[in-house]
Amino acid sequence: MSVDEVIQRDWASEPRVMEACLQVWHALSTQDHQLDHYTFSQLAQLATSSDEQLVSQVLLYLATPKLKVLSTCLMYEFEGGIFELPEDEVAHYAKGEKVIHPEFGEPISESEILLCFLPGPRLRSEGQT
Repeated sequence: MSVDEVIQRDWASEPRVMEACLQVWHALSTQDHQLDHYTFSQLAQLATSSDEQLVSQVLLYLATPKLKVLSTCLMYEFEGGIFELPEDEVAHYAKGEKVIHPEFGEPISESEILLCFLPGPRLRSEGQT
């Protein structure tokens, strides 16, 4: 079953979600190359929606193990660069605990932590075909 068919079957009763999922999937899967990461706002543009709740639903769905179109990650900004949080710090963040800067041992403020989306295995395999 193709990604389009899975999306259409899963969201048949919610056409807005289905259409936004298909738009993001088609936009990402037809790109010549994938970015290292995508922000929420970049993907919202691909979904052609300003409804944050709808876009969140779409992105989380596309990141499910069922589809593997996207993967989620947490990043932080430091001295003009953006770095991915190590897995152990992601676990702290998920529990609501303080996230410690991997180099300096100081807490990173929650406002400095960014949710990003990476191309998932399905997109990486699409690019190789």
